[in-house]
Amino acid sequence: MKIYWTLKSITELKDLSFRERGRRWRSAYKSAFRHWQTWCGLAICGAFSGAGAHFGGMVGTVIFAGLGGFIYGQIVTLVVLKYYRHRLKGEAN
Repeated sequence: MKIYWTLKSITELKDLSFRERGRRWRSAYKSAFRHWQTWCGLAICGAFSGAGAHFGGMVGTVIFAGLGGFIYGQIVTLVVLKYYRHRLKGEAN
């Protein structure tokens, strides 16, 4: 599985300018919330944050929330690539 660290890591966006990359990503990202995988990713992020707070106090919350956010980011990127790749390429919406 490929890890997407930034928008430049996405093949369809890597050759675009910073602004165009952001514009295309936002267009596809908003639509990702129509899919259950995105909502599960968001729930996982919240669960990690809660577990961090329960087991590790403030430091645990920060660490686990960061890990949960990373996992959520990977999930939402995979949803966008699966369903909205055409928006990243700049084809018709």
